[in-house]
Amino acid sequence: MISSADDIAPIALDELPDWRARFGPAAGRLELEIGSGHGGFALAFARAHADRALIAIEQRRAFAETLADRADRRGLTNLLVLHGDARLLAPRLFAPRSLAAVHVHFPDPWWKRRHEARRLLDERMCQLLRGLLSQGGLLDLRTDVEEYALGAVERLEAAGFENEAGPGRFAEPGPDEIPSSREKRYLVTGERVWRIRLRR
Repeated sequence: MISSADDIAPIALDELPDWRARFGPAAGRLELEIGSGHGGFALAFARAHADRALIAIEQRRAFAETLADRADRRGLTNLLVLHGDARLLAPRLFAPRSLAAVHVHFPDPWWKRRHEARRLLDERMCQLLRGLLSQGGLLDLRTDVEEYALGAVERLEAAGFENEAGPGRFAEPGPDEIPSSREKRYLVTGERVWRIRLRR
């Protein structure tokens, strides 16, 4: 059963969810955020885009519970918060080519060499995300770690994504871009954020 805003338990699914039954017309444009953190992006996105549905998957239970409660109190019915590992949940939640966009903001860089295998955007995950995106679907990646950005753009392009800014290049912030909680701090301090916008 899919977790609701009141029950952020790990998901156990035997079949793909009926997103139209859950979101209504907003399910026509289904988007995924991996690693919602404190939820600044998810909450602002749901408020700004009532015609879209956003599923936010957060691995830290306390963060997921807090975000779900905030979404519920604000009446954001187009936002569903789930607790779990997106690498395991995404292929069980979404049909191939069913997502209009995937947002990955400031993933953990796992600095130590022995921990590199834990990084989210390995070759397998790059292929999975590309397979879940519809034709022309967007992968919106942001990070404050240059090394991570350089490795990610190389792997994603190798997986078949088309870089909007050109091969190996980073994107400029868009006029309607919604910052995450973490990115808001960088906008104040002027610290660099590497943005990668790719299309299937």
